[in-house]
Amino acid sequence: MKRNINKRSRKGRGALLLFLMVSAVTIAVYFCKDYQMEVRQEKKFEEIKKIQGNGSTPSILLARQNHDLLGFLSIPDTSFSYPVMQREGDSEYYLHRDFEGNYSFYGTPFLDARCRLDGDNLIIYGHNINGGRLFGFLQAYREEGFYNRHPSLVLVTGEGKRTYQIVSVVATDTSSLLYSFTDVFNGKEYRKMAGGILAQSLYRTEAGEELKKKMKLASDKEFFHSRQFIMLSTCRTGEGKDARLLVAGVRERGPDDAWKEP
Repeated sequence: MKRNINKRSRKGRGALLLFLMVSAVTIAVYFCKDYQMEVRQEKKFEEIKKIQGNGSTPSILLARQNHDLLGFLSIPDTSFSYPVMQREGDSEYYLHRDFEGNYSFYGTPFLDARCRLDGDNLIIYGHNINGGRLFGFLQAYREEGFYNRHPSLVLVTGEGKRTYQIVSVVATDTSSLLYSFTDVFNGKEYRKMAGGILAQSLYRTEAGEELKKKMKLASDKEFFHSRQFIMLSTCRTGEGKDARLLVAGVRERGPDDAWKEP
């Protein structure tokens, strides 16, 4: 009887060992494939950056490769530089697709389907990838010192280079009313949404304080559509699936850059 129990015990340990070995191999293969995908995606982004270079409009070559390319987003004097996409009829097409449309956990930064390049606010989404990759880089803006060194964003479009001064860094979630701010059709609501962006900032910014002063001096009619906002949205590290970080910037519209009703 004791011999049978020992025999069954050895068989049980052997089965457990086999299971653990198979699990370890499976996990290793998964992480290997995941790592290889990361390397390919990083390499692809680097290739795209080189093709784009410092052009004042999106590269013709890149635009020919993918007609969904809207522009190129960068933070001056940093390594942050990515294409911005928008697929008509599929608002989240690039959530898990690379520039060429292949599956990629990284995805590619994309403009909210409700937004237009000449609209009141450009909401651009990107994944928070560990190690400060992709929009994970934006986590650095939670520190005021980083903002002081890098206070602007640049978006290159077919219209040319647009520079936005960062006015607010907001820790929020997916239910925030700020995500409803795209095009606004009355001056009072426009002022309210602009004020909401400024009021929720983690810290004061120079451009944000300047904008507050100008808002006080301008009537609703004068302030209405006078500026274009941009909001970069990503997840907040380790703070829940609905937690979001917004880095918001603004630029004044010029005489040839007036808001047009959609």
